[in-house]
Amino acid sequence: MACALFFVLALLACTGIGRARAAEQGCVTCHPDVNTQYAASVHAGELGCTECHGGDPQRTDLKAHAADQGYVGKPERPGIPALCARCHADARRMKPFHLPTDQHAQYLTSEHGLLLARGDSRAAVCTDCHGVHLILAARQPVSPVARQNIPATCGKCHSDRGLMAAFGIPANQEELFERSIHGVALRAQHPAAPTCTSCHGAHGASLPAGGAAAAACGQCHARTRAYFNESPHRRAAMAGEMGECTSCHEVHDTVPPGRDLFDFACRGCHPPESEAFAAGQKLKALLLQAEESLAAAEAEIERAEKAFPTAARYRAALRSGRAAFMEALPLQHSLHLDRVEDLARTARSTAEDVRAAVHGMQAERQVRYVALAAIWLFALFTVSVAILYLRDRRRAPAGTGPSADRSAP
Repeated sequence: MACALFFVLALLACTGIGRARAAEQGCVTCHPDVNTQYAASVHAGELGCTECHGGDPQRTDLKAHAADQGYVGKPERPGIPALCARCHADARRMKPFHLPTDQHAQYLTSEHGLLLARGDSRAAVCTDCHGVHLILAARQPVSPVARQNIPATCGKCHSDRGLMAAFGIPANQEELFERSIHGVALRAQHPAAPTCTSCHGAHGASLPAGGAAAAACGQCHARTRAYFNESPHRRAAMAGEMGECTSCHEVHDTVPPGRDLFDFACRGCHPPESEAFAAGQKLKALLLQAEESLAAAEAEIERAEKAFPTAARYRAALRSGRAAFMEALPLQHSLHLDRVEDLARTARSTAEDVRAAVHGMQAERQVRYVALAAIWLFALFTVSVAILYLRDRRRAPAGTGPSADRSAP
């Protein structure tokens, strides 16, 4: 009974889809290439051609495009957001797909939407990012709005020098992002790597300004921003003398932490002979020494593991040192040198203790191996002497040897 019911439901579903596709057969006759793209789209099976283009899909002549049939043809760019919103702002239609219904409302507040409202048709609309007929879900790797592809999708416009020049915007943001620490992490498929939309927003894309830029960074780097707010730099940022994050780390070409950052970032505001610059150099020395000690300890364990697999047990102790170092990284933004120094010293001493323990284990094992080798050599020597003695006894003629001497008169 259950199988029969399933068959009937499947037949009805197929019939319904077949009728829907049959209703569009006239469109397919003249536009087979479009139909091929549309068949792979998320809209296939849900929407027909007439939902966006109007017309009579049952005809195969030009009367299919008659105005009295509601034919609108290719939608004009300024009307595309509202056209998409007919479905995407309808809670009843979006609820089965668990999609939000505020994308259009957000778009109207975005830089793109505001530009379009002012009559500039060069502003990005839905189809510029999502595609036209071949619209794919963001979870599909080849979708233009998949996380990995968002920089290239935004770059279609934002790397166009002619287009960006009209708005006074640099056209190298995508290039800068690709070589930044964020771009490198995104290419490595780090799950927390940001994309353009992480900072600017998606449908409500805008330019973070003032405190909004720091708040955007703080969404991922919450502890770093909390420590920054304890520092003297916070007062300078509030006074508009510097940006919270961008003054040191730049914007799209976000600079990773490292020795070079302290040199050029601090020098931008503080003369080399100033106390502030000296404090930055001390921070650099503390962190680099701790990092190098941890790296040396890790390398020591790896070398020891090749001969002594049990050396892996020292990784647990090394993790505690690395945890202290990882806490020191955001803490440095507070400019509390004494607290950073305590954590850096903890990381270094832990790393040195691990190295000493690994060396001790290796020395102990070597002593054991030497002693074992000596025992084996002694045993082999003893066995060899015994074998030679027995061999000589067998070769000795009758009546000779110690027993023969005692029996003589």
